Amino acid sequence: MFGMENMAKQFLSSPEGQKMIMDFISSPDGVNTIKKMVGTPEGKKAVGTLIKTALPALGLSGEEMGMITGILDKFL
Repeated sequence: MFGMENMAKQFLSSPEGQKMIMDFISSPDGVNTIKKMVGTPEGKKAVGTLIKTALPALGLSGEEMGMITGILDKFL
């Protein structure tokens, strides 16, 4: 899709992208949107993919990232 995935990854790895995502997911609208999305199989997969994409930008250790992705893979 015209490199949209790469553009999204690049944006999520920027400080501006991270702040925008954090502001949204901590807002009442963001919480409600996530609740609705996670209620569907497609939404669960999308949220899992989003989290996995954002993990490297959070500066977590390899062990922490492995634990988180393992949990996501198990439940999503």
